[in-house]
Amino acid sequence: MAPDFKGLNVVAFESRLAKKMGRLIEQQNGAPVLAPSMKETPLEENPAAFAFYDRLEKGEFDLLVLMTGVGTRTLIQTLETRHQKGEIIEALSTKTKICVRGPKPIATCNSLGIPVAITVPEPNTWHEILTILDEEMHLAGKRVAVQEYGIPNISFVEELEQRGVEVFSFPVYKWALPDDLQPLQDAIDAIIARHVNLALFTNAAQVVHLLQVAVTQSKEASLRRALHRIGIVSIGPTTSEYLRDAQLFPDLEAAPNKMDRMVEQAAEQGAAIVERKRKRAEKAWVRIHPCHPERPSGAKDLPSSSRRSFVANAPQDDKTSNSLILRACRREPNDIIPIWLMRQAGRYMAEYQMIRQKVGFLELCKDPELASQVTIDAVERLGVDAAIIFADILLILEPMGVGLDFEKGLGPRILRPIRSVTDIEKLKRVDPTATLNFVLQAIQKTRTAMDSRIPLIGFAGAPFTLASYMIEGQGSKNFIPTKILMQEQSQAWHQLLDKLADNLVDYLNAQIEAGAQVIQVFDSWVGCLSPEDYREYVLPHTQRLIAGIKTGIPVIHFGTETATLLELQKEAGGDVIGVDWRVDIESAWDRLGSDVGVQGNLDPVILFSKPEVIQREAKKILDAVGNRPGFIFNLGHGILPETPVDHVMALVDTVHTWRPTPP
Repeated sequence: MAPDFKGLNVVAFESRLAKKMGRLIEQQNGAPVLAPSMKETPLEENPAAFAFYDRLEKGEFDLLVLMTGVGTRTLIQTLETRHQKGEIIEALSTKTKICVRGPKPIATCNSLGIPVAITVPEPNTWHEILTILDEEMHLAGKRVAVQEYGIPNISFVEELEQRGVEVFSFPVYKWALPDDLQPLQDAIDAIIARHVNLALFTNAAQVVHLLQVAVTQSKEASLRRALHRIGIVSIGPTTSEYLRDAQLFPDLEAAPNKMDRMVEQAAEQGAAIVERKRKRAEKAWVRIHPCHPERPSGAKDLPSSSRRSFVANAPQDDKTSNSLILRACRREPNDIIPIWLMRQAGRYMAEYQMIRQKVGFLELCKDPELASQVTIDAVERLGVDAAIIFADILLILEPMGVGLDFEKGLGPRILRPIRSVTDIEKLKRVDPTATLNFVLQAIQKTRTAMDSRIPLIGFAGAPFTLASYMIEGQGSKNFIPTKILMQEQSQAWHQLLDKLADNLVDYLNAQIEAGAQVIQVFDSWVGCLSPEDYREYVLPHTQRLIAGIKTGIPVIHFGTETATLLELQKEAGGDVIGVDWRVDIESAWDRLGSDVGVQGNLDPVILFSKPEVIQREAKKILDAVGNRPGFIFNLGHGILPETPVDHVMALVDTVHTWRPTPP
């Protein structure tokens, strides 16, 4: 069968050969949208590259980080317009240490005879760069040059600066924006309006320029959302690399690297790609406004007086009640295994990073519009089966009177830690509708922005985990002050956890009133306890908390390192018990019994592996559980920063397409 776009609208960003590209698309029965995105510029017109070289020759850099092979080659070609190649190689070889991010820049260095001091291990993200630099050298006071690879990595630079590094980050370009930006601007509007089905990228700079123009128009977030829903075709590995770095993942990489073959292959597979993306978008069950979440057209507002009965006693025809997650919570059979992921809305996603560049973490938590947006972005992007409201388990501690701050690079800090019985007595009873109303508003906004078929999870920390934060003042490894108070002043300990449980019951029920349909209780630190200590000092309070949650709302009770506590965790309560990756899920469920569901439990680090490894490890869990009713797939803890987004999507697809082996 001859290649055929079947009338699809195809946007192409080719410049020099734009007319030829348009003819090729038309010949395959496509409707071209031509958006020339660049013009070639002389290599010598890159002052930042020459400024870098001047400082390099003077020995002013302790380290040069090379991010990509194409960037490394372009840097040397640029410098060759003013300097001898031998001089450039000599300076790079003797004036600084070289750190390379992946196999492509190391291959370039090897071909030129440039010695490499530090090679970043897979998966070659900037997180691995920081880790190995911390191991290999004392960074404080060092001067580090970073070769950018299209879009500046602001987070990476900030992390280096927090370590006391003087950073010189410089771009390597050989393309500039076209003189006439109107076609590119019109194409962005067409993509956002969903008038485009496929996008063809023939050059890495096209990716950079498309996003650059979208930023200047304040349309980057809208463009990204729209691009997730259309087919993306690239030509060659370099363009694909840039797309992945920008978290825009190609559905097809044309080979060989020829424009006519690219169009032909896109025509052959385009209709199938578009249909697959359409179904994925529909499965996400989210209605997205170009900038902010909004209620689906035709949806009716629910009177505040009836919200409680609607949530707690959903009618049989309510779409949410038949969702995969809620069916699993009721231990009903599912044809498809449901999946959601802890920290699914977070800094591993470009959409989240864009917002965090403008606001701090606490500010984001306290902005209902933004918190709702990042909640929805994750569902829209990943195609998971539940949303979890973007918030933090520690938010309730601030109105209780201990103070809360999030220090960049250091995590949460309790400003006035518990140090005495008097401190416990001073703790306040919280009115969540007043002091935590921003969370409740975010829940309401999210519920009105999503189709009713996908449930929204509310959450809170468990009494023990919150108490440990209040006492330690921050995260801890050994929980020495916590255990001392628990053992030496048990009356004060129980008073503290009583106050926490009372506040948490009010807070979680307020979340339910606002629209949360499932509750997860996080006991992230409880694994540090023995079974005896858990039974005496923790179980009664967690049990009282879970028992106080409104009847009819499923509760997921999650803890880490709880292999010795599973039976006690079940006794404390919960319709579903969440387990981490340190326990075999099949044996854990056998211990828990068939009267509860189980959630878990892939090691989050597996998501840094190749997709085929992710699929293999996920299937081990799925095969162990089989079609046993009551299973929700999740990680054994939250998604780690710098996790590749396409790897997360591969996990979701693996879970959704898995079927048990027939007997």
